[in-house]
Amino acid sequence: MSERACCMIDRLRLLPRFAFVRIWMTVLFIFSSHLALAETRINIWGSTDTAAFQSVLVAFERVFPEIETIYHEVSSNELFDLVYSARDRGDRSIDVVISSAMDLQVKLVNEGLALPVHSDAAKELPNWARWRNELFGFTYEPIVLFYNKNALSHFPLPRTHSELADLLIDNLDTFEGKVGTYNANSSGAGYLFITQDAIQSDRVFRVIEALSRAKMRTYEFTSAILDAVASNELILGYNVIGTYALQRSRQDDNLGVLEFSDYTIVMSRTAFVYKHTTQRAASERFVEFLLSDAGQMAIAENSYLIPINARLRKEKFPASGTNADLPIKLDIALLTYLDKLKRQNFLEVWNSIFQNDSTLGRQD
Repeated sequence: MSERACCMIDRLRLLPRFAFVRIWMTVLFIFSSHLALAETRINIWGSTDTAAFQSVLVAFERVFPEIETIYHEVSSNELFDLVYSARDRGDRSIDVVISSAMDLQVKLVNEGLALPVHSDAAKELPNWARWRNELFGFTYEPIVLFYNKNALSHFPLPRTHSELADLLIDNLDTFEGKVGTYNANSSGAGYLFITQDAIQSDRVFRVIEALSRAKMRTYEFTSAILDAVASNELILGYNVIGTYALQRSRQDDNLGVLEFSDYTIVMSRTAFVYKHTTQRAASERFVEFLLSDAGQMAIAENSYLIPINARLRKEKFPASGTNADLPIKLDIALLTYLDKLKRQNFLEVWNSIFQNDSTLGRQD
């Protein structure tokens, strides 16, 4: 034993007995207080990048110190499979489910896997961002064109989908193999975006033709597309989640973000309380927090997600001025392209045109 330790023990021996009691009572109080603060734990499963969401979790725990959050990050397709299969095996390690794949979320809720949440904050949401008091959107994220400014400097910026098609077809020698997007087979969000393109406008088929002729490459995750554009491996990233694209462009002046003026799809990350949660009250508090003023402020100030609150989102992601935003509406219509035969037919066409390029990275 060290001389310092022996000295400390000698000093403690000289203390009156009541001093020992006071010391140990203090230690026990601190320890028991710590246990009380963490007496409830909720498991949150989501496709959102942990780095983008961590500050929101911290903000929640600051407001509700008695609730500990455990966040599990998986891809949107993996998340759907996990939650869907859990219904059969009675899994209780799921409390809240969050995903950027709005159609997959609607399917899970439609299968009866969500509990209703009666939230005052939810009443303030736009109609398109809530469904059956069970599924709630809490972000507002345009789907954008991400580009390398230097590589594109000799060409006019395409302001519409038609102009993008013209740009690619007229300059195949430059853009062949230099455009990327999500792999619709494995990215739930990517499949959602391209099928929403097909629903929103018949102009997308000319874009798909142009992308095909440009031999567009496909990627599993947003980060892989962003990295490829930043390194000049790609010139354009098509249908990229604007949240991540904007954050990367702030770190690199050579990267740009463009919202199309004919239409820009807007995605919202959605959350629901899992039907078989054992922590219903705490899980409802978390969903309520995401929608509340405090939660929306935490998203706006401490993360690079874009809140759904109209005032806060305009401060973080100024509107393009085109009034061309088309938010994806949460309703049963989102199940159209999840029909087994329709999905199979769509992907057969997709796979005949495009081949997957990379499985690296993450960010849904």
